[in-house]
Amino acid sequence: MIDRNSRFSDLRVAILLVSFGVSMLGCLGRSPDVEHYLLGTTEKPAPSNPGAPVDLAVLVGPARLPIYLERPQIAILKNGGEVELAEFSRWLGGFEVSFLRSLSLGLAHDLHSIQVVAHPSSAPFSLDYRVRLHIDDLVFVSDRKILRTRIRWALVRVGEDAPPGLFLMEASLPVEGDSIEAIVEAYEAAIAELSSRVAAEINRAEGSLETFSP
Repeated sequence: MIDRNSRFSDLRVAILLVSFGVSMLGCLGRSPDVEHYLLGTTEKPAPSNPGAPVDLAVLVGPARLPIYLERPQIAILKNGGEVELAEFSRWLGGFEVSFLRSLSLGLAHDLHSIQVVAHPSSAPFSLDYRVRLHIDDLVFVSDRKILRTRIRWALVRVGEDAPPGLFLMEASLPVEGDSIEAIVEAYEAAIAELSSRVAAEINRAEGSLETFSP
């Protein structure tokens, strides 16, 4: 009877030790927390000639994405064409939402307009322009430390039968290091450059309309 109780006691101790070991392994092997990143958070300088906001109304988007930007994880292009997805570093709300948010904020700043909105929008004002985008490439190339950028975009004047203006931004932007924060900063720089180009074309189009107006 004593031997039997002793065996049960030893079994209980063994079970407790195994349970403790499993719980410790679970703690040690716990995945790190997912970090989320949002574009459009960089503070922009005040306009050099502030005045009353212009009344240009612009809808930014939609944007067609390459397959690696359809995933929430931040993509990194490795040697041999391998794409690594940073499992614990993700775009908040998805890349398209964050991209269009950042571009619309930048364009509102560059145009000095309070009527620039991101797709989809139910803004209570009529539009002057639509900016439609097709992102062919926008990815961090790890071995070259660059953000490879190729974005096509169309500028559509609402209410006109004229064909849209078609434009291309192609660049290799340097990335300071290979941290996720440095990659996100490079995305912000690419979007800021795109915003300035879109604003320049809109201003050019507006200047042409004024030139030819009766």
